Amino acid sequence: MPTCPRCNGDVEPETDTCPHCGADLCPACGALADPYAVACGVCGEAWTLTCPRCDGEVAPTDTACPHCGFVFDSGPTPEAAEAADAAIAEPEAEPEPEPYDGPVCPECGARIYVGDPFCASCGHSLCPRCGAAVEEEAERCPDCDLALVFVCPNCGIELAAGAEVCPDCGAVFARRCGGCGEPVFGAPETCPGCGHVLSHQVRAVARSLSKTVGGTLVRWVICPNCNTSFVPAVVACPECGTRVCPKCDLVLRPEETACPRCGEAVKGPTCPKCQAEISPGAAECPACGQPLCPDCGAAIGEDDTACAACGAELALVCSECGGEVGPEDTVCPHCGEPF
Repeated sequence: MPTCPRCNGDVEPETDTCPHCGADLCPACGALADPYAVACGVCGEAWTLTCPRCDGEVAPTDTACPHCGFVFDSGPTPEAAEAADAAIAEPEAEPEPEPYDGPVCPECGARIYVGDPFCASCGHSLCPRCGAAVEEEAERCPDCDLALVFVCPNCGIELAAGAEVCPDCGAVFARRCGGCGEPVFGAPETCPGCGHVLSHQVRAVARSLSKTVGGTLVRWVICPNCNTSFVPAVVACPECGTRVCPKCDLVLRPEETACPRCGEAVKGPTCPKCQAEISPGAAECPACGQPLCPDCGAAIGEDDTACAACGAELALVCSECGGEVGPEDTVCPHCGEPF
């Protein structure tokens, strides 16, 4: 699925607005678009402008809508506004939200999520598998008989059944089977449901941080191998190639296609325009030629000096000799090639 070049959230193909951060997008290639432009600066796709009142098609030179009379600079005339209001139907009332029928805390009735070891509202201990209330010192769930504690096979420390990482030795425990996708608790060698061999190993976890880019808060991770920061949706560090799960930040092995900790399906970075797989740090898609930000993989313009998605500074280079050039240069200062 295509991703937004600003926040890397999933977007539907041919959409013109990101549902997550509100960025204006080109419906053809998915690049960031100027809200007042009539063509994409990346792929050249042209589109039409519409009146914000009646959605009628207007030209870039129009100062008023030819359909309803809305004046774009100062608002509609009283006559046009009255006519437009009469023609536009009343907006439909928003549907009532569906009642919540998920799990609730058996002690206080607050909403809970299966897997939580305690209720966030009242603090009562819960079974991470079925959500039943359990006593503080209970060893097994009275409802589903799950063992509520287990011993870390690496260092011997006692842990809660849903613990993902051992705080003593750093061992990471699989919490979703890579074979059948069912939740896993404790540290069994194989999945109780399908027999798939599970991996419980000492693994590094990337640190995460947040950056504000263009007014939007974007989550980044710091590579534990070379300390390069990058957007987790890219999966692989653009500097050294270390792969990180985009969901839980666990460092992945080259051959892994699913995270052994959270079960997230993991693939390599893809081109935001044609969805072809690209190499980490690629400056151009090998399939469609779309220029890319080498830091986050977002689509960029050929003359951009900074990435609109992550803020990384971009160097312009001569296509003939590869020398760095300035945005105002008309010929390459190194080889004399005209642009």
